Amino acid sequence: MEAALQRTDWSVLSTLLRLAQREGWRVEFDTHEVVVSSRRAAAGVIHLPSRLMRHARASGWHAAITPGRIGLRHPAVRQAVTVRLET
Repeated sequence: MEAALQRTDWSVLSTLLRLAQREGWRVEFDTHEVVVSSRRAAAGVIHLPSRLMRHARASGWHAAITPGRIGLRHPAVRQAVTVRLET
């Protein structure tokens, strides 16, 4: 008998954050959230995380979009992730 593979909250979160870093996003750990922001956005330009968002939604993350931010929550992850859209 073999145990079922269950992805822990850390493996789900780290997969998302590794993709963000590979895509050139800055990842910062705050007290209550993880903040992902663009390194490449020029002043006054919003860099949208389309590939990151496709991966997040396909992996079960739920997005809440507010002006300048995208909040990501996953049922198996205790830590909130905020994608900061800087202008």
